[in-house]
Amino acid sequence: MTARVLLVEDEPTARELLASGLARAGYEVDGACDGIEALERLTAAHEFVVTDIVMPRLDGIALLEELARRGHAARRIVITSFADKERVVQALNHGADYLIEKPFTAERLCGVLEHLGARRAAEQPPITQYFRRRLAELPLTARERELVELVLRGDSNKQIAQRLGIGEQSVKNMLSRAYATLGVQSRGELFHRVFPI
Repeated sequence: MTARVLLVEDEPTARELLASGLARAGYEVDGACDGIEALERLTAAHEFVVTDIVMPRLDGIALLEELARRGHAARRIVITSFADKERVVQALNHGADYLIEKPFTAERLCGVLEHLGARRAAEQPPITQYFRRRLAELPLTARERELVELVLRGDSNKQIAQRLGIGEQSVKNMLSRAYATLGVQSRGELFHRVFPI
């Protein structure tokens, strides 16, 4: 059975190129220029919603919120830039199943859809548990993994210090050690290291 995709992208050329590539790969694609049009076209048959974040009228974050409110079962793939860490965190907190970074090809997107389809078929755990499993594979101490998970959720150093019951300087020191171990230098690079894109 052909999987149905709702592709939400405000750039017509990008939307058409991606839609053509997905159609060639056997997907049934419905296009929308923003969140408002996406909600008008959304049906229970859509297995995937692929959405940009920055769009007119209704953006991708608001669309994710509405999908969650409706309890829609579609897997949510968010098109983003990892340089925009704030929106990346918002997307994760609002139910994104996968983040795909610009620029990317239709073939790359097809690979993501196949991956998520297989994950659903195997009834894999939700994204928080998925992160924990990924973190468990990294050469970090249990405390560092706990710290990195809080970073991925978007907590500030102050919030992390409060949650862990330690000082902010201790958070900074531990984070520096974790960065060094993973070979990264920033929260943005940490996303790249932990989240498989």
